[in-house]
Amino acid sequence: MHILVLIIGTAIGVLFWLSRMGRGAGDVIDAAQTLSNMPRRNRHRRAVNRRGLSLVNTPVEAATILMLAIARMGKDRRLTSRERTRIERQLVLHMQMEADDADGLTRQMEMVHDDVTLPEAVLFPMVDILLPAIEKDDARRLADMMNAVAEVHGKTHEQAEFVRRYRERMGLG
Repeated sequence: MHILVLIIGTAIGVLFWLSRMGRGAGDVIDAAQTLSNMPRRNRHRRAVNRRGLSLVNTPVEAATILMLAIARMGKDRRLTSRERTRIERQLVLHMQMEADDADGLTRQMEMVHDDVTLPEAVLFPMVDILLPAIEKDDARRLADMMNAVAEVHGKTHEQAEFVRRYRERMGLG
């Protein structure tokens, strides 16, 4: 009888340790999945903790912000539907975007740009994004795009000065 109790006790002990090892293996798998998801989670966390101009990453987004800024420097200090249409048209013509993508990008960057009090304040941060990313020909084309947006309601001195400072910062002379 005591041998039977010893065998049953050993079997229970082995089952107990096997279940503990199974849970440990599950913990190892969970840890591996957590590590594999960490880069995505960190990107999301960085994006969540940022706002305003810090969300702008690509040259196309920076160019859109600059065009929005020049539109807001107009006489009425806000973006009109004609200016929005001109910005979207410039994105379609010069950035090879679909009309829907241009509309979506313009609306998204408009929400980012709404946090900016002075439209002139976007020049230096956006040039810092554009300078290493685009060539001189693209920079000239962007200056032309900004001029096209500025001319929707008649170009003001402030808008002309903004384009001049952009050209100067981009090394266009």
